[in-house]
Amino acid sequence: MAKTTTDTVQEFKALRDAILGGDIQPFYLLFGKEHYYIDELCRLLMEQVVPPEERDFGQIVYYGADVTANQVVSTARQFPMMVSRQLVVVKEAQMMKKVEDIGIYFEGIMPTTVLVICYKTNNDPAKSGKNIDKRSTFYKQAKKAGVVFESEPIPDYRISRWIDAYLAERGKRIAPDASALLAESTGTDLQKITLAIDKLCKLLPEDRRQITAQDIEENVGMSRDYSVFELSKALSLKDAAKAFRIVHFFGEAPKRFPIQMTLAALSSHFIRLLRYHALLQAGKERSEILSQLGINPYFAGEYDRAVRNYPARKTMRVIGILRDYDQRSKSNARGEASDGDLLKELTAKILA
Repeated sequence: MAKTTTDTVQEFKALRDAILGGDIQPFYLLFGKEHYYIDELCRLLMEQVVPPEERDFGQIVYYGADVTANQVVSTARQFPMMVSRQLVVVKEAQMMKKVEDIGIYFEGIMPTTVLVICYKTNNDPAKSGKNIDKRSTFYKQAKKAGVVFESEPIPDYRISRWIDAYLAERGKRIAPDASALLAESTGTDLQKITLAIDKLCKLLPEDRRQITAQDIEENVGMSRDYSVFELSKALSLKDAAKAFRIVHFFGEAPKRFPIQMTLAALSSHFIRLLRYHALLQAGKERSEILSQLGINPYFAGEYDRAVRNYPARKTMRVIGILRDYDQRSKSNARGEASDGDLLKELTAKILA
């Protein structure tokens, strides 16, 4: 029975549990912009499908740039030698010229083969890249043949919650401000997040269960005092002195704090604040709003203040200002203004 994703995190967990439970399908198409889950499922299949002592004969790994669809199909249709089942994996399948030609394999799937196609879509909006065409015959056949898993990026407002869950599985906890600081340092790329967490766990004493903001500062290299997280907070609370101090610091280090990343983070913050207003107007309870927007109750007080400081109409105005400065930062409209100058102007307008 083919499966498709509805929620990347939940679908990943369901597939992981199925694989660990021995429910192995004959075909897997793993694709999407979030590469972490594609790599994790591929790694898990390579661990579970063929026992270690049989991998020399029963596990074949190809890379898309070095193989054709015909070669993949030919290998998948072979009877395994000296083993009962073989695993054929195609990594970086997006590099193949005609990956959809693998679809011919669906006309005669081998019950003794598990074929895994890993197709990573570019997650950089500045770069173009092919995706799996869901209207194609290949995609439709893949859904009937086995498992189709689309790995979508985790929305920024859910990243802190994701970090909490990842650490909980490892028997550790993280303070809310530490989680926010880590998320700011790594962005929404789960591979970067897991690498940072795994590195952090190795550096800290084994018996340490709680990760603090100080741990992030000392080991990941992110300052609590000078971060977009703190800038968002200062703007929410209308702490002008702190906000200007932070943007001055950003302006002195534009490579470390690119203006576009700062503007994107502030936009996400105020868009979430606007959604908060909408849910309040819809009569939702405070606890329900926090849950729906992925806001840790630890930060509830900050949002209460922000809602008062920025009514819905003013919040929309701020979002418009942020979009205007985003355009200016990318064009000649900025004139002689540096990134630091633009951030100071922006801050003054938001606080006005």
